[in-house]
Formats: sequence, C-alpha cells, structure tokens
Amino acid sequence: MKKKPAKSRSKKSASKRSAVRKPAKKQVKAFWLTYWQPALILFVIPLALYSVTLSFGYVLDDKIVLSENKFVQQGWEGLADIFGKESMVGFLGEQKDLIVGARYRPLSLATFAIEYGIWGASPRWSHFFNMLFYALSGLLLFRVLTQFLSVTGKKWWQGIPFWATLLFLLHPIHTEVVANIKGRDEILALLFSLATLYYSIRYIDYKKVFSLVMAALSFFVALMAKENALTFLAVIPLTLYLFKSASVKQLGLVTGPLLLTFVLYLGVRVSVIGYLLGNGQEVTGIMNNPFYGTTFGEKYATIMYTLGQYLKLLFFPHPLTHDYYPYQVPIINWLDARALVSLALYLGLAWLMIRQWKKRPIVSWSIAYYIMTLSIVSNIVFPVGAPMNERFLFMPSIGATVLLAYLILDVLPNLPTTRKWGQQLSWGLLLLFVAGFSIKSWSRIPAWKDEMSLNRAAIKVSTNSARANSYMAYSLYQAGLQTNDQVQRKQLYEEALPYVNRALEIYPTYSDAVTCKGGLVAGLYQMDGDLDRLLAEFYSLLMARHVGFLDQYMAYLNGREDRTKLTQFYHRAGFQLLAEEQQNYPLAVQYLNYGIQIAPNNIQLLQDLASVYLAMGQYNNAIQISQRGLQLQAGNASFNRVLQEASRLQAN
Repeated sequence: MKKKPAKSRSKKSASKRSAVRKPAKKQVKAFWLTYWQPALILFVIPLALYSVTLSFGYVLDDKIVLSENKFVQQGWEGLADIFGKESMVGFLGEQKDLIVGARYRPLSLATFAIEYGIWGASPRWSHFFNMLFYALSGLLLFRVLTQFLSVTGKKWWQGIPFWATLLFLLHPIHTEVVANIKGRDEILALLFSLATLYYSIRYIDYKKVFSLVMAALSFFVALMAKENALTFLAVIPLTLYLFKSASVKQLGLVTGPLLLTFVLYLGVRVSVIGYLLGNGQEVTGIMNNPFYGTTFGEKYATIMYTLGQYLKLLFFPHPLTHDYYPYQVPIINWLDARALVSLALYLGLAWLMIRQWKKRPIVSWSIAYYIMTLSIVSNIVFPVGAPMNERFLFMPSIGATVLLAYLILDVLPNLPTTRKWGQQLSWGLLLLFVAGFSIKSWSRIPAWKDEMSLNRAAIKVSTNSARANSYMAYSLYQAGLQTNDQVQRKQLYEEALPYVNRALEIYPTYSDAVTCKGGLVAGLYQMDGDLDRLLAEFYSLLMARHVGFLDQYMAYLNGREDRTKLTQFYHRAGFQLLAEEQQNYPLAVQYLNYGIQIAPNNIQLLQDLASVYLAMGQYNNAIQISQRGLQLQAGNASFNRVLQEASRLQAN
C-alpha cells in the first residue's frame, strides 16, 4: 500500500520532466510564434543599444583584420588566401608567428571580404553586421536556454531564459566585442557554438540524424571563427547529462561526430599554419608574451589574480578598458593577497559546483560552463598573447548571467528571511542589474568611435600599460600631423610627450614607443629648430632600442644641419654607444658612415670606423680606412695601431 503513492509520484515526476524536456513537435514548430514577444524584445534591444556604432570608424585591430588587410580588400578574390593562409598574413605580408600558436580565424575575415566586395570600405556596414550577429546570438541563446531551463506554468517574463539572455545582451563587458568590428570572430564563434548545442539537444529529444549532421557542421563553422569554440566539446555533454539525463551511449553518439569534426579542423589548421601549437621559437616580446622573464610562481600567481578580476567584472563591470597590456596587470607572486583571495574564490566555486550537482544543477552548470569556456583564454592551458582582455569574457559570461538570473528569480524569493517580500526584492534586483548594465554599456560604447576617443578612455584606466600610453601619444601625434595650425600642433606634441615617456618608463625597449617619441621630437625640431635637443633625444632613444625611423631621420638631417654637431653625434652614438657599449657593430658602421658622408676627412670618425672594422674582423676594411687616415694625417698612432693589428690578424 505504501509503494503505490511512491510509484504514482514517480510517474508524475517523470511526466513533468518529460513535459519540460521533450516538447511536442507542434510546439517546437510554433516556438517563435509562441514567444514572439520576448524574441522581439531580445532582438530590438541590442540593435537599439549599439545603433550609435553605425557612425563609428575603424579602431584598434580593425586594420589587421579589415582596413589594412590586403586579402580582405581584394573582396571575393581574396577568399582563397583568407582560408589558405594564417590570419595575419594579409596584414603583415607573411607569416611571422608573433603570437604563440599563430592565428587561423578565417570566417570573420571572409565576411569582411564579402562586405568589401559588395560595398567597398564601409565601416558602417561592418558595424551593422556586428550588431545583427550579436542580436541573433541573443535569440539563439534564448532558444537554447528554453530547451533545458524552461519551467511549465511560468510566463516567459518570469523565466530564467529570458532574463539571463537580456542580462547577457546588455552586459557592458560585451561593448568591446560588438563596438569593435574585429570582435566579430567572438560573436560568430558563440553563435555557431550555440547552434551546435541546440542541435545536440534536438538529437537527444528527437533522435534525428539530421540534428547530428547540423551539430557537426555548426561546430566546424564555429571553430573556423575562433578556436575557443573547442570548449563546447565539454559544455555539450555537461548540458545533456545534467538536464537531459543522457546515457553514456547517447553522449557518445553526440560527441563522437563533434570530435571527428575537431580533428578535421585541426588537419586544416595544421596544413595552413604548418604546426599545431608552436613553431619551437619562444616569443620574447612582452606585448605578445606578457609572462616572458617571470618565474613559474609569478606567472601563475598573476594569472590567478586576473581570474579574480574577471569575476569582479562579470558582476560589477567598472572600470572598463580595452588595454590590460604590461604592466596594467601587475606581475605578482603567491605572497600577494590578491592572488590568494582569487584562488580562494575559485576553490569556493569548485566546491559549490560539486555540492549542488544534484540539488541545484543550474548552479553547477553555470559554474562549470564559465570555467570551461574561460579555460582556453585564461593563459593556463596555453599563452594567448595578453594577460587578460574583456573580450575573453564574451562566451563565459553566459554562465554568469544564467546564475545571476537563477539566484534572483528562484533562490532569493524562497529564502527563509525573504519569503514575505522576496518577489518584490527579486524584481527590484533584476531591474537594478538591467538598468545598471544598460547605463554602463551606453556610456562605454562611445569610447569606440575612433582612435582618439578610445585611447583617451583607456588612458584614464590603464595608466600602467605601456601600450595604452604609447597609443595615446601616437593618437596625439597623428592629430598634430593633420592640423596646419603650428601652435596647435606643438601643443599636441607637447601633450603627447609625457605619455610616450611613461610608456618607455614602463617598457624601455618598446619599439612602438621609441618610434613614436622619435616622431614627436622630430616634429618639435621642425617647429623650433632645436638641434641640440633633437640629438640628445635621439641618443637616449638609441640607448633604449634601435628603430628604422631614427636612421631615416638622420639621413634627412645630413647636409641640412650643422656639420660639427652632427659629426660629434655620430662619434658619440656610432662609436661610444653602439660599438663600445652595445657591441652592435653593423649599426655602428652605419652611423659612422652617416658622419663620413658629410665629413669625409674627419679624422675622429675614420679612427672610429677603422676600430669598429677591426673589432668585427673585417680586416681589409680596417686596413683601407687606416691607410686613408694616414694619408690625411701621417704618423697617427691610432691608424698605425689598427693597421698593424689588422695586417697581423689577416696574415694569420
């Protein structure tokens, strides 16, 4: 007698689960008709929010993937090269492997090429399609979430799928991805990853082979957009196990084709790039390998600190910046409390995920989804070329918005302390997040209008980033070049100098900053004619790093300025600095020859050049220069010494 009610409850429970997990085919076909109201809201809101970007131009890395990418600018004709070469070749001209693992993300570049083939160079259309793809990703997210999180008896505006999606679409952390055209790779990767999840769930519900085929096809397209789609190989079985009670056999049937698809993608990628993860050469520039030169402990303590910053930005997205390059993210060790607090937070999340696995699977899924999708861009699995970036949170943020919606809608109203007024508190808190995210996004989006606005916004936050300071200086330099008002130009250059000096203070050998400062001091010299200041600045830049601009400008000065001052500079820079201090003999020869071009009979420069040739082992050149010097000044001890030593070494 006691077993019957239990059996009845079991059947009732099973029936209820079936109603949630396996909607009738008729309901599926009518989904968008049934949910046209939330669909309309979720489609229109991101378009309205980001409509201002239609007047924006190209900024930041847009030149790499679009405005200065020769394959993209070939339009339809460039598609073969886009799919057949590493993704930076169109900008750099060759595969230089500046970033560990190189980059193969042809899908977004292909869409840019198609746009270029139809409309030409038009940032307006590129921004429009970013908005459109973003809105579509929101609709698909809503559809996918209703597949496993909808609850019978609740209106759409009471459910987690709608509010989680709305919070996702409004989240300020996404402004970089949507407002920066380059972010399309992130959007397309998520869009087709969600499509893969959608068709995987459809297969479990209806057992149609067509769904497996579409899942595999969607997954391949997602991978061609960006590599982080790979993480859905873990997200999909996680989802099917927790919410669809999929068996091991069913999980194998779903993930098997996806694994084969991934192997196919790897084959294509390796055939294009030439290797799987690395070419065996270490990237030594900290702008592309921010942990270069750090200890093992420092590297992972710093990474843990950035992971803590990600959590903070998900729930309190302020302040925002596009630039976390060295050393905006400080290098810390495990004695730093920031690393330990972050570690404790993630250990707590892991404990909560395990603890709630059966009782509250939504909590476990949200945490696991976040960790899985973040792992590939965390710098733990492999280096990604930057210590952190807000765009890296684009895909993982779904876990945060689902968890937030669940806690506010389902958990908060049922707490013992809030049962009387829990509903009012929930709606108030939801509206607070919606309003806060909307206001922050609306205020952040205009920063992406152009380079100047973006750099001015970044430098307010990223004060310790060498790149942010250098880019701010360069924007001011470019603004100076574009004005004919000499007073205004000088003001812009003087405003830029503290920023570029700060960049060199943070990273003394930063080539972009050295070049920028060279341009600034050269521009100031053209206005005030202060050669002494110019040569002093050039000397300090050569001490930091050699860049081609300095060579070009010195060649320009030759024959135009005081010969005595220039020859003194070539002696100091070419011999004392480059040869004696830095042992950079080829560059020393180059600078000494600059001096000899304007003063062919300068004894000091000839002595310097003969000594450098001797040090280089170019004995014939050393002998020739010494003989020439002795013709000008017979009995010169320096020339005699070099001549004798070079002759002796040559004879041996």
